[in-house]
Order: sequence, then structure tokens, then C-alpha cells
Amino acid sequence: MAILGLGTDIVEVARIEKLLKDKREEFLARVFTPTEIEYCRGKARPHIHFAARFSAKEAFMKAIGTGWAKGVGFNQIGVTNNEDGKPTLEITGEAKAVLDGLGPSVLWISISHAREYAMATVVIEGRA
Repeated sequence: MAILGLGTDIVEVARIEKLLKDKREEFLARVFTPTEIEYCRGKARPHIHFAARFSAKEAFMKAIGTGWAKGVGFNQIGVTNNEDGKPTLEITGEAKAVLDGLGPSVLWISISHAREYAMATVVIEGRA
């Protein structure tokens, strides 16, 4: 197995909190999946969890090498948690087409957040 892609992102939680306050519904609909919205709204500090998921989406876009180009959109990248609480990625649309173009792969994701910052790293592992 080889590393096919690596992306890391860090975001200021206050930036996401401001977007949630100023452009709430537009921002939520453009960036997050319904599952993510439900998960984050269920937390005591939703803005921190939204920031962490935003960072994960940015990290994935960097890992596949497109950024926001080639029709890849934020809401095509869903961050969920497995039964153990470990974050996982659900990829759809053009983002999935780009990922599939890299060949068979496994996604690894790590998310961390604190009061001021949220960060994520995504590794795409596959056969080179």
C-alpha cells in the first residue's frame, strides 16, 4: 500500500461560528449533510463540531488534490462517526468520482478540536 493523498487543515472556530450566525441556513445547506447538521446541533457547543467537520472536508479536498475545483463540493463529503465514535468519511458525487479515479483506496481521518481551533488530517491509502 502507498499514500495516494494527504491533506491537513486547521480552522478558527470563531470563523465558523460567525458564518453560522450571519448566514446560518445558506451556510449549513451549502456545506453540511443533514446527518452532520443533526449531529452537531445535538452537541453542547455545535459551532466547535461544525468547525471540525468543515476542517475535515477541506483536508479531504487537499488529499484528492482538487480543492474546490472539478465540481467537488463540501456537501459531497460527509463526516460521520462509527459505533466506537471514530470519525469516518462518506464521499458522494464528483468527489467520489475523483477519489475512485485514484484506484482502490482506504480513507484515514483524524479530527481534533479545542475552544479556538479545529483541525483534521486525511490520508488516502491505496496501490500506487
